[in-house]
Amino acid sequence: MKDLPKVKGELLENYELASLTRFKTGGVAEIYFSPRDVDDLTSFLKKAPKDMPIHVIGFGSNILIRDGVLNGIVIRLQNDNFSKIEKIDDITLKCGAFASSIAVSKFCAENGIAGMEFLFGIPGTIGGAILSNAGCFDREIKDIIVSFEAVDKLNGKRKIFTVDECGFAYRKSNISSRWIFTSVIIKGNTGKKEEILEKMDKIKEKKDSSQPTYTKTSGSTFKNPSKEHPAWKLIKESGCQGMKLGGAIVSPVHANFIVNEDNATSADIEDLAEQVRLKVYEKFGIMLEYEIKIIGSRKLENP
Repeated sequence: MKDLPKVKGELLENYELASLTRFKTGGVAEIYFSPRDVDDLTSFLKKAPKDMPIHVIGFGSNILIRDGVLNGIVIRLQNDNFSKIEKIDDITLKCGAFASSIAVSKFCAENGIAGMEFLFGIPGTIGGAILSNAGCFDREIKDIIVSFEAVDKLNGKRKIFTVDECGFAYRKSNISSRWIFTSVIIKGNTGKKEEILEKMDKIKEKKDSSQPTYTKTSGSTFKNPSKEHPAWKLIKESGCQGMKLGGAIVSPVHANFIVNEDNATSADIEDLAEQVRLKVYEKFGIMLEYEIKIIGSRKLENP
């Protein structure tokens, strides 16, 4: 690490990544960096080698990290400085990018801010939800964002984005992956704590009854091609629900969830997902698109 700049946070080599993901799989990071604050992050990025790829992970709730060594630098904003939730006014908050969506929804309930209840159903960070316009129960991040601050991976420069610049659509945006989100401003509506908590309880009840919530999974594996053709229905009708490969299984509870049931590798999960995609394509002529993000390189098989 002699060629890397000095930092105030953590800078480590050969860092095990499996514990940072919901799948509990994946290899090791060549370099792992957890900055102390935004200044530490920007200073590092300005001086870091430009030929090293940079990967950013949050709670690992919507990601599959491949087995083996993940080349480059993995950045995780896990410091408390990136988890703060602060009121700007009665219905507007500034949240650090590493604040969990669930924590934000609870904060809103305590402070009588409505319109954020759906965040209770998103298991990741509020920053991680931005790029993919995460959502559930007919609400999306785009519905609550005012603006957010980000840092350019390439040069450490900061920029504030307004929601109009983002090009949000279903599970996507036009924001370049070169940006690392550091904080976000969101806005809700005035509400009553009891009514907000009731909505959150209903969201939890619905998720717990219809999804494999307390398992090693990264949520919905594939995007819904359309409202008429939800991914789970295509997968189920293609005979894939319950399919297994190695330690991975297509959840019997919800067909669009792949679960690490028995010490699966990332390769088990990805190969099973590819089998599902092929079967759905053969039956319906629809190629499912991943909702989870897959990073790293596949290990080459021995000849």
